[in-house]
Amino acid sequence: MFSVDQIDTRTGTASTYEFSHGNTLPLTGVPFGMNYLSVQTTQADTPWWFDPHQTAFAGLRITHQPSPWIGDYQHVLFTPLSGDGFAETPLLTYDPKAATFAPHLLHLTEQGQQIAMTATAGLTGGAIRLHSLTGTTLRLRTTSPKSAYVNTENNVITLTTSNFSGSEDPDFTMWLTLTVPEGQPLPTVEAAGTDATDLVFTTATAEVRFATSFLSAQQGKLNLSRLAQFSFDDLVAVHRKAWQTHFDQIEVSDHHADRENLFYANFYRALLFPMRFYEEDAKGAPQHYDTTSKTVRPGKLFTNIGFWDTYKSSFPLYTLLMPAQYHDFLEGCLNSFKETGFLPRWLSPDERGMMPGTMVDAVIADAAVKGQAQDLMPQFLEAMIHGAETISHDPKYGREGLAEYLELGYVPAEIHESVNKTLDYAYSDWLISVVATSLGKTEIAAKYAKRSENWRNVFDPSVKLMHSKDKAGHFTPGFDDLAWGNGFTEGGAWQSSFAVYEDLPGLIEATGGKDAFVENLHKMVNQPAVYHVGSYGGTIHEMRELAAQPFGQLAISNQPSFHLPYLFAIASDSHSTELVVKQLLLHAFSTAPEGYPGDEDNGSMASWVLWSGLGFYPVTPGSGKYVLGVPFFDHVAIHLPNGNTLTLTTPNNHDALNFVGERTLNGKPLNGPFISHAALEAGGEMRTTLQLLG
Repeated sequence: MFSVDQIDTRTGTASTYEFSHGNTLPLTGVPFGMNYLSVQTTQADTPWWFDPHQTAFAGLRITHQPSPWIGDYQHVLFTPLSGDGFAETPLLTYDPKAATFAPHLLHLTEQGQQIAMTATAGLTGGAIRLHSLTGTTLRLRTTSPKSAYVNTENNVITLTTSNFSGSEDPDFTMWLTLTVPEGQPLPTVEAAGTDATDLVFTTATAEVRFATSFLSAQQGKLNLSRLAQFSFDDLVAVHRKAWQTHFDQIEVSDHHADRENLFYANFYRALLFPMRFYEEDAKGAPQHYDTTSKTVRPGKLFTNIGFWDTYKSSFPLYTLLMPAQYHDFLEGCLNSFKETGFLPRWLSPDERGMMPGTMVDAVIADAAVKGQAQDLMPQFLEAMIHGAETISHDPKYGREGLAEYLELGYVPAEIHESVNKTLDYAYSDWLISVVATSLGKTEIAAKYAKRSENWRNVFDPSVKLMHSKDKAGHFTPGFDDLAWGNGFTEGGAWQSSFAVYEDLPGLIEATGGKDAFVENLHKMVNQPAVYHVGSYGGTIHEMRELAAQPFGQLAISNQPSFHLPYLFAIASDSHSTELVVKQLLLHAFSTAPEGYPGDEDNGSMASWVLWSGLGFYPVTPGSGKYVLGVPFFDHVAIHLPNGNTLTLTTPNNHDALNFVGERTLNGKPLNGPFISHAALEAGGEMRTTLQLLG
């Protein structure tokens, strides 16, 4: 059984503004927690505040940062200091090779002052233990922009912080409450300069409990009181169990030494986001802060999630492994709709309006087609139709360019990212039809199924790719299949032209049939990984990441390309899917700080690794089907929440064998490119034999 203690959370953290190896952070907490702890290695005001190779550190940080491109909010830094303290918060020293970066535990030693620092975090709070190796007394400095000391009352120290990268509420506040275990003297509180407070201890060993709240100081104290029954070691054990319970759900064994670690390192990342944004009152009822009305409301809410990134990989994983948690996520989406008037697109902590499309539609329809959250579907159908028909005056909400889409059947080139918006809206129209069908609303289903054919309006048969079209109905001149932008999002025509998830048979036919479609796919992967900057006007990090991988125009470094390897199989060329997926798994991913080929993005790329390693992938969320690929592990046992077990066995799993020779399910041949969600839920054994040649 794989242990959570074997995980090093620094996978993908060696990233910069110029090049992403994941743009991840080494987060310690519990799955889908409200706060995470991390090490901060710089004092600079930058979203790239952790460097895995840096020996300097500023302290441990409470963070809510989902991505450096989004930024952090309500972050607080804890810095260990000797009794005499420092006038300014210093940059300290530690040995990253000797430190522990685990999902449930952080441990490091500040070398200059010889202070050992150990920390753990749970849903709304955690604990930090300090120990002076030289016997000197201790301080723990809390530093946060726009923070203030409130008071000390009943052994609870309360501070507030109000820093955030964006919010509908300009006064959005987090309450930070601090205390010590019973029997330990409460530290005195001293001002330590602007936005900094010192907790001054009289001993060489100290422990601080902390909790946060977005609701009130009183709720913060309630969250803190829930830690009192646990010792520090008990808290660590509880938080460890929260991860181990998930890890035990999937048993992976493999004769390659590092392959099990690759699976679970990615499973850890897939369980971090979305983050919880609700708290439980004294009776255990969920409540959350609504930044739109600036009031506390009942119900669940989640944040720090971009649906454009995650709808196609991580959310389908949750439907299979944790449908009850998936229901909670959907409840949060519905509450977001009720409070803002639109379903969410990119939350952190509230709507940021990033990326095209309303891709939460896929999260909803995927539940509908799998028979999950049926109690919520009538309200969701209303919300989805509202987003498809209502023009928002705030571009953060709804569908940008909707008026033109409704009038022309496509978003014209005069509007930014016009092709991707058109394709996303057409897919969302089909997703509305899926939910309507599940509710027996045949007329509504027919209307939106017909409208989902709008992808055809931006398909250019002369180049067999998507092409931006102006308001007059003409394809824009000077088409360049290597140019980025020009109607496309974070890519060009090769990366985004195949995003017709709802009608891949139609796309194949429009391209000229299966042979022509497969020829186009081979052209995509068998050309140099070069790019032209196009309308971006300069090189962005995604361009460099494309060029760094030897897979032609298949930019596995970014979400638009995630499904591309599986399209060969849909067009009856399964061996090409198997070859490309196997080579990507072998060469594009590792558990190192440089372990991802591009932005990992809230569990989305990690989930691609998980799905692809299992041997199938959800190309079309909302269809209830997966496309078969090639297994990467000797043996996998998935313990499903319905009590069934799905076993995946590959007896001759060798790196040199790239192709599937035979695949059976419960002893019967499994032919064709698809397997249904229902078949996976039923459990049993899928046995795959690999072969050398196609």
